[in-house]
Amino acid sequence: MSEHGQRLLALTDRLNGTESYDQAADLVNQILHPLDGALERLADFFEAAGEKAKESDADDGFDLAHDFEEAAVDIRRLNEDLHLAVDRMHALTTPPPEPPVRVTYSAATAVPTPAVVAGRHR
Repeated sequence: MSEHGQRLLALTDRLNGTESYDQAADLVNQILHPLDGALERLADFFEAAGEKAKESDADDGFDLAHDFEEAAVDIRRLNEDLHLAVDRMHALTTPPPEPPVRVTYSAATAVPTPAVVAGRHR
């Protein structure tokens, strides 16, 4: 496996091991950040590969360049489609459940009943 593939696999493992949606959102942001996320850099890579293919005088170089340029567009479109994913992942964080209400009896707060009132000394 390539070094970059290993890094993505490690990021995936970290995502699988997160304990909160906030941690997961931070990892998702590494892929989807619109300026320097992995998808944006991958689109840049395919654009550069397309430019390199155009340097060839072969007909296939232009066809290959077109394929790379389409890939870059598709990746950017995917990144745009997922532009709210980080915020949505953060929003999945649910507040902790409220503690159950404990009902306790206290003589200080008890409402006197007629039997208790009758038994009191005045």
